[in-house]
Amino acid sequence: MASVKSEPVDDPGAALGAVDAVHGMTDNEKHDYLQRLVSSANSPDLLEKGVSVGVRVLQTLKKPLEAAGLQASGAQWLKAISDFETLAKATRTIVGVVGDTGAGKSSVISAVLDEERLLPTNCMRACTASPTEISYNYSENPDELYRAEVEFISADDWVKDLRGLYTDLLDGNGEVSRECTNQDSDAGVAYAKIKAVYSKLTKEHIARATPEGLASQVAVRQVLGTIRKLRATTAASLYRQLQEYVDSKEKNTEKRMEFWPLIKVVRIYTKASALATGACLVDLPGVQDSNAARAAVAANYMKACTGLWIVAPITRAVDDKTARSLLGNSFRRQLRYDGTYSAVTFICSKTDDISVTEAAESLGIDEEISESWARIEEISDEVRKLKSDIGDFKDERDACGDLIDKIEQDWDKWEALGSKLAGGATVYAPAPNSPRKKRKRQARPLGNRKKLNSSDVDSDFSDSDGSDFSDKENQGPPAEDREPLTADEIEAELASLKAEKKEVRAKKKEIEDKVKAIREAIKELVTEKDMLLAEVKAICIQGRNEYSRRAIKQDFAMGIKELDQENAAEEDEANFDPDVDLRDYDAVAASLPVFCVSSRAFQKLSGRLQKDDFNAGGFQSVEETEIPQMQAHAKKLTEAGRAASSRRFLNDLMQLLNSMTMWASDDGTGSSLTDAEKAREETRLRKQLHKLEQNLEAALRGCMTSVKQALTEHIFMSFDKYVPMAVDAAVPTATQWGAPKAVGGLYWATYKATCRRNGVFAGASGALDFNAELFDLISRHLASGWERAFQRRLPTSLDDFLRTVKVHLEKFHAEAIERARELGTHYNGLHMLGQQLQAHSQRSADVRGAVLALAQELQREANGASTPVIQDEMTPAYEGCVEERGPGSYMRMKSLMIRHVDNRRTVMFRNATNFVQRQLEVDLCNRIQETLEAHVQELKSRLARDYLSVLVGVDVASIGLGPSRLELMLRAEMLPLLAKTDGFFAELFSDSGKDEKVQTTDADNSDGEQDDNAARPEQGLTTAEESVTVKGEQE
Repeated sequence: MASVKSEPVDDPGAALGAVDAVHGMTDNEKHDYLQRLVSSANSPDLLEKGVSVGVRVLQTLKKPLEAAGLQASGAQWLKAISDFETLAKATRTIVGVVGDTGAGKSSVISAVLDEERLLPTNCMRACTASPTEISYNYSENPDELYRAEVEFISADDWVKDLRGLYTDLLDGNGEVSRECTNQDSDAGVAYAKIKAVYSKLTKEHIARATPEGLASQVAVRQVLGTIRKLRATTAASLYRQLQEYVDSKEKNTEKRMEFWPLIKVVRIYTKASALATGACLVDLPGVQDSNAARAAVAANYMKACTGLWIVAPITRAVDDKTARSLLGNSFRRQLRYDGTYSAVTFICSKTDDISVTEAAESLGIDEEISESWARIEEISDEVRKLKSDIGDFKDERDACGDLIDKIEQDWDKWEALGSKLAGGATVYAPAPNSPRKKRKRQARPLGNRKKLNSSDVDSDFSDSDGSDFSDKENQGPPAEDREPLTADEIEAELASLKAEKKEVRAKKKEIEDKVKAIREAIKELVTEKDMLLAEVKAICIQGRNEYSRRAIKQDFAMGIKELDQENAAEEDEANFDPDVDLRDYDAVAASLPVFCVSSRAFQKLSGRLQKDDFNAGGFQSVEETEIPQMQAHAKKLTEAGRAASSRRFLNDLMQLLNSMTMWASDDGTGSSLTDAEKAREETRLRKQLHKLEQNLEAALRGCMTSVKQALTEHIFMSFDKYVPMAVDAAVPTATQWGAPKAVGGLYWATYKATCRRNGVFAGASGALDFNAELFDLISRHLASGWERAFQRRLPTSLDDFLRTVKVHLEKFHAEAIERARELGTHYNGLHMLGQQLQAHSQRSADVRGAVLALAQELQREANGASTPVIQDEMTPAYEGCVEERGPGSYMRMKSLMIRHVDNRRTVMFRNATNFVQRQLEVDLCNRIQETLEAHVQELKSRLARDYLSVLVGVDVASIGLGPSRLELMLRAEMLPLLAKTDGFFAELFSDSGKDEKVQTTDADNSDGEQDDNAARPEQGLTTAEESVTVKGEQE
């Protein structure tokens, strides 16, 4: 057993200041910075810095307590500190991202992450994408700037999946269906999945195999239930690695096993700024996956989502009934159940996809762009005219070129004649050709002029009798009728040709200069036109964005209003007044965040998409794409959770430090009371504590009675009302499934596929859920009461309880310190008890948030508990329908289904509602009560510890006994350390400014050697990123 020394181990007093400075400190100076940090409206960044400092403070305080071992109170305080350290974890804010195929969901997420491409994709219909979670990468390893985990389903899940695939794939004879070649059919989807994993199997082998046998193959068994970890230094590298698992090979010539049908979930970790504060984006493909494991993962993410981003192309958002149709009745009803209207964010994607003419007409902004549009048309006319001028000038230039060609031909001829004359031959002028004049150049190129004419010139004066050229070029009057040429005449003709050629060349150069000038003018006009078009396009894009934003907000609110009115009319039709709003729908509309984004324009303006021929006209800056606003929105979604978590930790820390300070300050000499007086005061104080405990327990019982009453009035009584209605509607609902296709019934193959999957199927005809449809009448009517119970009555009951707790606390405190004042003792500790009272009040507020979050989670589970019960009750019917084969099987399936529903409907709905009721009464109510009881017991324990220590001077665990010598030595060692703890937090409010301090990096809190001024509280502190264990990483 370690002994407690009178001198601190490793001289911690030197690190925190001299002991004698403690006694000069007044109560008002103690923990003022920490109190300021907790009570002020500080930013989440500053609060997280405070958590980091708090963790460091706890580490400092642990050293002497660990040295004390189990002696004195060391073990008690060590346990309290260890409990606190587990609370210093960063919170994750899960944001689900949903949207139909083609909505641009992956592009939006990549843009928010500031990456060109990161999320893996697969375009095959057979491949139902697995949920993809994207979190911040806290790893400091330079080799894993990007990380990923690919988790595969278990062997049992794969066997279940294969059974469903086999029932889709095999026909009535046990052979592979001929429909397997149709990728849009259920058999085609099943065949594609099986062949992806078992690429070497033929149809005959697949038909003879069993799900259990396939799942037991070595290669597959080595994958199932495992997690593959990937890492890369670039996003492109990680994307390629992920594609190896996620993508399907349409031409799998090597017949290698593909992994995508086996994937349960993909997790990606990247250092995206938008995720740095704890946001976790989850790309949700939907909960109607044919694979139960993936569907469960998606459903669990939906339950845990703090925010929900709904992505839809802006063209659809404008053309359709926007939010009302895109969300759907069942989805909006679920939002109402969960009370998560405020969690929804609507994202209109592809805002760059716009027709200016159509947009201007539909938005009524023709007048606004008329001036620009008129100038654009004017420029177009000017450009057309200038291009026509260029064509004319080109004709003139070509004529000049032809003329130069003719001059050069003549030059060659006369030059040849001069050579002949110089050689002594008699030469005559060539026969006159057609006059040289400007003419259009022929379409066929003339080729090399010298090469073209040299043979002609040579042959003109050849001595060979077989020359063709002499006959052609010198045709004319006979030689005796012509005068021979002299040297002067030849020189004169050559000089004339040279002058003429120079003149024509000058003319051609003049024309080319004019063409060049016109081209420059056209270029300037086109630039002006592009700028005007970009401005017009920007006006149209912004106009459509604002129109869509208003329309979506309004339609979202009207969709909620429709549900409210529908439920109100059904509950009390006689008193229903449609002119009276049941809530502030303008506030509902205003509260919906709507972003109109262009991922492609953002990427292009960010210097990406180099290989894509995409014009980002219409967007002058990345801000106009609204992606930066989305990134800021992602960060802002985390603020409430981060601030609440940090403030809760810091408030509890302040309570702990106050308690430890009061404990360490009591050296056994501060009280003037005799032992007998101490005993009487202790007895009196313990009675007050017992009375307080009774009052708090009574308040808790009243709170739980109110909660249960709310559940009974708004939910359980509704069961009795709506179960008979559901019983009456069950048979017609089941009959409709088998109705003719023309009146909304199902194709027999879809009917059977749904039965194979226990009533839940997502096929070519859309998502189906027989179980939810049967329970829909109850679910629809229950939404209003459910919302009132959990969104109104529960918070009210909790607030009443916490107000009562506060009143009793203040009364207890007033009575306790009044007695101390009467006795004239313990003035130094009274202020700290007052601080503790404030901390207890803040703690109660934190408990409120925790209880409401717990209730939210549990009520979501209870809300979804009904359909599994219905599914269990319907399983015999589903199994019977699957077994039907041969002629008349569809008719027998429908008869079996209707007969089963008719026989089991009353029991089915009673069992489902009873199960939900048990979950609410037992699970939810008991968990809430346990949480509040724990708060009451913790409160009582802390009050007993603090008030007995300060007002009586005894340890709560040792009635009537004073502190031992070892205890006094430990207190003496801890007191100077505790006195300096607030100095650590002073650094957060230094003269350099709070905002600057928030931005402090790890380098600012350097790892350098500690200098002689070891008392500076910032020495050795770490940032929140270093000290806080990130929950997301652990998961």
